[in-house]
Amino acid sequence: EVFVFPAMGDEGLPVGNCTHVMIEERGIENLNRYELPNVYLGRPHTGEQLIDRAKERGLHIEQPADIPTTTAAWLAEGKVGAIFSQRMEMGPRALGARTILASPVNRGLNDSLNDRLDRTEFMPFAPYVLDEDAATVFKINDGNRMACRFMTITTDVVDEYRDSIPAVVHVDGTARPQIIERATNPLYYDILQAFKAKTGIYCLVNTSFNAHEEPIINTPDEAITALVDKRIDFLVCDAGLVCNGPA
Repeated sequence: EVFVFPAMGDEGLPVGNCTHVMIEERGIENLNRYELPNVYLGRPHTGEQLIDRAKERGLHIEQPADIPTTTAAWLAEGKVGAIFSQRMEMGPRALGARTILASPVNRGLNDSLNDRLDRTEFMPFAPYVLDEDAATVFKINDGNRMACRFMTITTDVVDEYRDSIPAVVHVDGTARPQIIERATNPLYYDILQAFKAKTGIYCLVNTSFNAHEEPIINTPDEAITALVDKRIDFLVCDAGLVCNGPA
């Protein structure tokens, strides 16, 4: 089994230091081990806070009865959204708390979204997939499934699905998927489930919610600024959707 600690940059040093001390004091054979459930370890911000700030700035707000279904419909129309949910992820990649979402069916999305985010053309996008569909679309096995929960490993894309999700397939036929379970992030999961029900497509684009060389979005104000700057077309949280004008 391959596992890469999700915060593998400088931000992971405190965890490595603590682990090193525990190994020195107890011996590695005496460590209590368990699977890492998630890395939503940042400061908490609520959907209500996002909606309140959006109201103060005069933005358009929609609060449908079924937020995931509305989100899925907008994504299927080609809109680019961003999810703002719970605590921000620890580490250098988005994992469904501060994630830009888009349909993966159009390869041209890569160029248009890179332009909006001031990113260079060689920066690929990654897919996320429901846990029950992961092995259908990607070459998932017991050796890489855990790593795929944190998007730290590439896998081959099953041949028959490569043409249906071109925006997230690399030139060598691989992708770097994130497997998501509903208990980990219900809103993120439900949006993809609704998108799959509407389109028959098993994945959505997940790319980090930030412009090139800027930190990943953290606060409601930062998220709203990205919307106003037209980096994205809408924001979604568990309290509703926010856009610059009526959808």
